[in-house]
Amino acid sequence: MKVEIGFDLSAGGTGAWFTLDDPVKGELDNATYKLSGEVLVDVTDRVRDVSVKRGRSRTLEKFTAGVASVVMDNRDRALDPLNTAGPYYTSIVPRKMVRVSRDGAELFTGNIEDYSWGYSLGGDATAQANAVDGFALIAQSVLPAGTATAELSGARVSAVLDTLGWPAATSAISTGQATLDADTVEDNVNALSYLGQVELSEPGAFFVSKAGAMTFRDRADLENFTTGGLTFGPTGVPFIDYSPASVTEEMLNSVAVTWYGGTVVAGTAVAFDAASQLAYGVFDKQVNTLLASEVDAQSLADYLIAQYKDPTYRIDTITVVLDGCTSAQVAQVLDLELGDAVLVEWTPNGIGDPISQYVTIDAIEHRASPARHDVTFTLSQTSAAFILDDVHFGILDTSTLGF
Repeated sequence: MKVEIGFDLSAGGTGAWFTLDDPVKGELDNATYKLSGEVLVDVTDRVRDVSVKRGRSRTLEKFTAGVASVVMDNRDRALDPLNTAGPYYTSIVPRKMVRVSRDGAELFTGNIEDYSWGYSLGGDATAQANAVDGFALIAQSVLPAGTATAELSGARVSAVLDTLGWPAATSAISTGQATLDADTVEDNVNALSYLGQVELSEPGAFFVSKAGAMTFRDRADLENFTTGGLTFGPTGVPFIDYSPASVTEEMLNSVAVTWYGGTVVAGTAVAFDAASQLAYGVFDKQVNTLLASEVDAQSLADYLIAQYKDPTYRIDTITVVLDGCTSAQVAQVLDLELGDAVLVEWTPNGIGDPISQYVTIDAIEHRASPARHDVTFTLSQTSAAFILDDVHFGILDTSTLGF
């Protein structure tokens, strides 16, 4: 595990950097003490514990900001903001970049939101950096009043990010399949809430990647995958912990999807499954979209009912100990991203038929110390569209058609 934090090494005047008003380090045009600004400093040798969590709690929810916490040894007070002789003095402040990686694979990229410190009379001391990804900046931003252009969902995401000044170089935006209305945005609308509506309208996945890129995966991207991907279980990457989800946690048998027309909701498309309601009770959901037509709204409502009307025994979480994996398996696990589909196989207690499910990754959590690195995946039933001739997703009257 490697942890890097952005520090302005010239700010404290303790390194080999240009320092304003210093008689030696402050000499202009000298070749020894150069300007530094903020640079990423490797603090791995100080790290006692790291935790990272990105994603959402379940597939019917929106993605939330990714967070990271890094606990570091601070017995030498190098990370104490009151230690004027410290190498990072004046630079131990919020908004500094933090990057967590392993074997060159990034696990989290964001900015420090806050620090906390712990001291004991016995001489121990720690500094804890708490970080959040780019969603925090979007959540604090508002959109100016204006009228959008009727366009695909991917174009709408890009337009909003451009308005906010988010750099295109750190964005990965799918084209989008849903056409959104030329809706009128009122002044001071929260940017993240608005982008959440775009995500629901697709429906797709909008999140910050492990490398810090603002990412939008449309439904075609999420639904189109082959069944030859990563496998967890006896024939693949081993896992040590497994928990099932409630069979009704992801159920919907009554859905109302609104569609838009300029400044107001133009109508509501409704879909339900009477047999499911009779057997299990009503599980309803209101989906407020920016879709431009009743046809698209009805298609979304029908799709959600087809996908979630029946209770499903589903794998909720699995945990992998990376230290027990081969180097190739570690690379495969670290390469996984939110929205990816994987196969999980397991036979509880070695009794009966094995459980074999393709599932989608909704959340990724890392817990690491110098001695151990665990990765927990939160999973949901996959939203793969019908795939002709596929033994898993090509079953007539069982597999769900995409739209």
